[in-house]
Order: sequence, then C-alpha cells, then structure tokens
Amino acid sequence: MGRPYEKDLLRLDGSYGWARGLPVEGLATFLGSAVGAPLVITGSGGSYTAACMAELLHQRSGGVAKAVTPLELTSANGALRGASILVMSAGGRNTDALAAFRFAVAAEPIRLAAVCLRMGSPLVALARRFDYAESFEFPLPGGKDGFLATNSLVAFLTILIRSYARIYTADWNLDDSLLKPASLDISSSRLPDGLLKCDTWVVLYGSWGRPAAVDLESKFSEAALGRVMLVDYRSFAHGRHLWLAKRPHETAVVALMTPGDESLTRRTLSLLPKGIPTHVLSTGEAGPVGSLHLVTKAMTLVNQVGLARGIDPGRPGVPTFGRKIYRLAPSLGEVNGKRPKGMTQQECAAILRKSHSSSIEGLSQQSLAYWRRAYHEFISALRRAEFGGVVLDYDGTLCGRAERFGQIRSEIAHELLRLLRRRCVVAVVTGRGQSVRRALRDALPERYWKDLLVGYYNGADIAPLDDSSHPDRAEPLHEALRPLETLLSSHQLLAGLATIESRPRQITVEPRLSWNWNEVRRILADIVPECERLGVRLLESSHSIDVVSPGVSKLNLVKAAVQQAGCKSLPTALLRIGDRGERPGNDHALLSGDYSLSVDAVSPDPRSCWNLGAPGSRGVQTTLGYLTSVSIAASGQFSFLLEGTKR
Repeated sequence: MGRPYEKDLLRLDGSYGWARGLPVEGLATFLGSAVGAPLVITGSGGSYTAACMAELLHQRSGGVAKAVTPLELTSANGALRGASILVMSAGGRNTDALAAFRFAVAAEPIRLAAVCLRMGSPLVALARRFDYAESFEFPLPGGKDGFLATNSLVAFLTILIRSYARIYTADWNLDDSLLKPASLDISSSRLPDGLLKCDTWVVLYGSWGRPAAVDLESKFSEAALGRVMLVDYRSFAHGRHLWLAKRPHETAVVALMTPGDESLTRRTLSLLPKGIPTHVLSTGEAGPVGSLHLVTKAMTLVNQVGLARGIDPGRPGVPTFGRKIYRLAPSLGEVNGKRPKGMTQQECAAILRKSHSSSIEGLSQQSLAYWRRAYHEFISALRRAEFGGVVLDYDGTLCGRAERFGQIRSEIAHELLRLLRRRCVVAVVTGRGQSVRRALRDALPERYWKDLLVGYYNGADIAPLDDSSHPDRAEPLHEALRPLETLLSSHQLLAGLATIESRPRQITVEPRLSWNWNEVRRILADIVPECERLGVRLLESSHSIDVVSPGVSKLNLVKAAVQQAGCKSLPTALLRIGDRGERPGNDHALLSGDYSLSVDAVSPDPRSCWNLGAPGSRGVQTTLGYLTSVSIAASGQFSFLLEGTKR
C-alpha cells in the first residue's frame, strides 16, 4: 500500500509550483466572507494540519477560528448555527469528512464549504446537493499521496496562504525558491547524536510553528516512528518541563523556530539540562511562509527517522484491524439536541431558526412552549388559507448567487409558469432593475409577461413584465437622497471599498469584495442617520446595501398584487416569500404580514416570517420546496400543502 515516502518528497516542488498558479478567487471570497463570524475548519490527518494553518491565517486576518477533527465538529452541536464551516479533505472520500459535512449541513451554519484536491469526489457531490453550500476542487497533479499526506498538504497550505493574502494585505510573499529540492536535503542532513535513541520527543513551537508541530506528531504516530508530545514554548514553562527532569534518558527535544520565535527559542533551550538531545528546525521566513517551510522540514525529519529505523513512512504496513477501524461509520447523533416527544424534525428546525437558539435543549421550558404554540398557530393559519397569488423576492429567493446575472433555474421557471397558467397572481420584487426584467423574460414565455407584476428598486417602480418602459431611470434623484449622495460620493474610503449607484429613489452601495461588507456597513450606519430625518431608510440584501427614499417599500407591490387578485375575483390573501426577513434586511417589511415565509433569515415576530424549509435547506432550494407545495384549484386560487401543514 502507498508509495515510497522519498518519492513523495521529491514531488513537493512541483506540487508547490502548481498550487502557486491556481485561481483561488472563489475560496478567498468564501474565507473573506467568513471573517465577520467564527470559522470552524475540520479535517483528518494532513487535512487537520491544513485546518490548523487556516485557523492561524483566519485569526491573523481579523476573525475567530477553530480547527477541529470531524468528531470534535459533531460535539459542537447547535453552536455551529452562528459560525461558518470549512470541510477539508484531499481525496474527498473518507467517511469522517462525509459525515462531518452531513452534520454541518444539518447544523445550518451561516456559510458552508468543502475543499478537495481531486475532481468528482463524493464530498463535492454531497456539497452540490445543497444550494447554499459551496465547493472548491483543485485536482492535484500526480494523484493522491502515499500513506502520509505530503504533496496534498503542501498544496493545501499554499492555497490557503494565497487565499488569505487576498483578504489580509500583509506581505505574505511565496518565494519561488522556498521549496526547491535542495532546501529539503532529504538524504544527507545529520541528526544530533542521541536523538534517534529516544522514543519520546518533546516538540516545542511558537504560533507559526504549530502546523509543523501538529503534522510531526501526526506522521510520527501514523508511521509508528515514536511518541511525540506537543507543547508551545510558554506552556512548556508551566510544569511540562518536569518530564525532562524525571525521564532525561528517554526524551529528546525538537524545537521549531521562526524569526519571531528565535529569542524565546534560544533562551528556553539554553536552560535545558545538559545531555538532553536537542534539534532545532528553523526557517528564515516569517509568518505563514515560514510556517509552510517548517512543515516541509518536518516532513524531511520524518524521512530521516524512518530511514534510521528501517520504516518507510509512505508504506508502514496497515494491519487488518486498522482498516476495519478506518471504515467504521461515525455516529452523528442529534445535531440540534434531543427533541421532545411528539416534536417533528421540521418543527424543531423552524423553532431553532426563529428563536436563534443553539439547541432545543438550550431553550427554557417557557420559551419552548411559547415558540411551539406560535409555530402551530402559524401552521394552522396556513392550513386554512386560500390564496389568490404569491409575492416573491428575487435575489436569494428566486435566484441564487450562481445565477445572479444569468438565467434563473428551469425548476423555478416551471413553478412560476404553473402559477401563471392557472391565473394565479404572481409578483416579483427586487432591489435591482433591468437585469431582473431580462432574466424573467428569458425564463418565461412572452404571452405571460403581461400577467407578472415586477416591483423594481425595492418597490419604487412597479409595472407588468411586458412594459419595457420600466424601470424608469429618467427621473431625477429624489430630493431626500441628494444630501446623502453628496456625503457618500465624497467619502474617500467608501469609494475605494464599494461601488455607489444612484437611481431615482434608491442609492445602491455594493462592496467590491465580500470581506469589505462589515466595514462598508459601519460607514453607512454612521452616515445614513444624518439623513433619517428626511425619511430615508437603509435596507440590506444578500449582495448590497440600499438607501431608499420615503415611500419606497416592497409592500407597494403587495398592494398592487392584492388589487390584481381582486380584479381576477381571486382571494386577496397572498403568500409572501423572501430571504432577508430580519431587520435591517430588505424583506423585513414584505415578511412582516400574514402568510409570510422566509427561505433564510427570520424575524423574531411569532406571527409571521417563519422558515419552514427542510433541515439543511436554504435559499432557492427552499423556495422550490414552497412552490412545489402549492395546490392550485381550477378557479386559480391555491392552498399551501407543505409537509407538516397538510389539511
């Protein structure tokens, strides 16, 4: 099994060069968007080492991060709801990575992604079953590693460093000569006398040395080369040094040193008892590049020890019981806590979304009773209602990120057409203009354009889809927005962070990069209140922040749709569907009334804005579930028969 370890080491330079040339914009966008919330990164073996590097990089970029094993991820339970999750796996086939991803989907984090170093893996196939999950494939040349992670690890680390270098503007230069074979010296480096006689090694490290330390312990254990005890320099000072005093003849010390650790490393080593075999792995590179360099040096050390002990780390020989243990299926347990008797999975998911609780068990009896009562009252109202039409948000509801400037998916178009053919009122509201008109026209036959109402620019401009004179941008900017336009256009920092576009009754501010979102929001939150006395309001969508003039509301389209339902002699009750139901989301007003459903964020109002999507579902996927649950009568009115709401 596997490949000779030395052969894998000789391929490192090529893998490093390949990883340096990859397009990483997509992964960088995901990681940048996650800076505003905790990021949990999970992986096994070499992928766990990569997760430790991601943790360091994310925290250096201004976020909070934690590297965990897949089993540790499942122990996090409902706490993952407020985090972003990245699942890393070189091959994307192992049961732990797949189980971790399934668990993460059910936990419904803010954002979720899988990254893999091969094409067409089961992990990526699983990720693609969920609209809100992202996946990134980087097919590693030469295929998979031998028994231990080498080329895949160097590739992962390089990809991560390059991705975070786009977010954090520090000088993380990946030097061309960093990993040339000469620097590895896999055949001739001499180890200190006595080092190989010790079966226990204490590995000391500083912050950027941690990935190399973790990988050294992993490879020593997996190849049965010896025992490794990991400890950072200052934790070593708190009692861990006693091991050397009590077991001096069986213990060696390996110190990982970067330029930032050099003084502490040398002062610490100078105080160790004489006779303790000591070896320093050092790099002249600072920061994450130095960390990467130390990982390759640790790989070289593993090779040297393997040669000395007659063990090929790439082919150590896996016992039968080990193969059986590897194939064991992990137990996921209850993601959101144990459900009370009689409580369905859908009810549990809906209440957790509504209450913002991390788990059902975390709710007090009083809170749980309150939300269960509100849930069943909302469901009962849906069950009884007869609807004349539906009002839908566009971005994030009918259209996902991938389709934002393209065609809406055929399944959504099919459901809209099903409603239109049966005379149901269909209205679509958006913060955008002509681009949405084009997308809807491309998706629907022309004969139905006159029957579909569109509310452009958050309901400021309403017209049937067949009316090419709308949206109308010929009008001057509303007088209440003029002072704000002056303030925004003169703000030098904002101009560099975002594009600013003025429409007659709306100013749209769109961050140029996703990780600039929080900074742009802070600037607007400081500027906009100066103009609130003029009646302007700030609304957030999934991609931009809009400032609208007095009277602009998505409820304007609801009123127009009610009027159209009356003209068709249909019930005036309307099903409302959007994704940004929590204030200051731009669907808050739309989803504040009766029969309103969210496909993502919900408000705390117990009477409206519930998310009844299947656990792990979000966005367009949930919208499709709602629309396919509509049962239309011959008269054009319809009822809503989502599972759990049936009559």
